[in-house]
Amino acid sequence: MRFIIFLLTLFITQSGFEISKIKFNTLKIDVEKIKCHKNIVIGDSQTPYVDMNSEMISRVSTNPGKSSLWEGGKTMSWLISAVELYKIDSTVCSVTVVIGTNGGFGKFIKDNPKRLFEVIKLKFPNARILAVQGSWGWGGLKTIKESDVRKYYENFKQYGVEIVEPPIGKIEPHGNKPIYKKIGKTIDSLLRLN
Repeated sequence: MRFIIFLLTLFITQSGFEISKIKFNTLKIDVEKIKCHKNIVIGDSQTPYVDMNSEMISRVSTNPGKSSLWEGGKTMSWLISAVELYKIDSTVCSVTVVIGTNGGFGKFIKDNPKRLFEVIKLKFPNARILAVQGSWGWGGLKTIKESDVRKYYENFKQYGVEIVEPPIGKIEPHGNKPIYKKIGKTIDSLLRLN
């Protein structure tokens, strides 16, 4: 009789274990579904215009600063330091980067794209990275050519970054210019593919 009770106890324990395992796996699937659900945009003063013209991306906050990962007049080194301070967030599916213009696309300030994308991948481990090509031909960027800009962003590809077309372009970029609508549509299309 004790042997039969032992077998029943063993069977019930095993069945309970299996039920728990099934529940755990179901829970895991649900967690995976909600794990990655945010698409953010970070960078310089052109960030809000990219944000406004995309249905799928948004800024961390509309208030500029390091905790929001965007602010006007900032360079890549500032963005690196802001991302380094940010918490790890596995709910971010994509990070769109708008940076390069204020450093003259590496001509005025030595940028470190390798470090930027390393820290982005560290802080947002589930995110793909897109880069919006900046603006030139205005202010201190009058001597910058489109070929300089394209070469600068082409370098980002070696770090697994997808380059958004078209660039912001040869315009003074402040204000909700028509080009941002095209850029927003491109970003939305890229993000809908995956």
